[in-house]
Amino acid sequence: MANFPRLQELAAAGNSNNLTDAMSVYIQREINADLQFAVGLSQLWDVLYNRVNEMRMLSSELNLFGGPLAVQCAEYLKQLSKTEVLRMLELRKTIAEVHIQVHKKIDFLTVLMFY
Repeated sequence: MANFPRLQELAAAGNSNNLTDAMSVYIQREINADLQFAVGLSQLWDVLYNRVNEMRMLSSELNLFGGPLAVQCAEYLKQLSKTEVLRMLELRKTIAEVHIQVHKKIDFLTVLMFY
């Protein structure tokens, strides 16, 4: 059976004499989708943060062994973690922008619903 994402909106519109009810269902679905996206970005942040911490710990552990190979591996992991930190900063900026947009949309749609 096919998935019809707007079926709930259509049912509310068909069963309602009030357009506000139909719009309320639609707006709530849009807000929920935006919030789920923001949560997914936050989870991605957590994964990336843990990866960077693991690389840093491994790098410091390799320095304890000494020797040229361990030093090369540690240096490589340091460079890699710097790249990952830059990705984390970009992701953090994106997460903040998404949260701001979601809240602007929620505020706008809430005001729209009550006018």
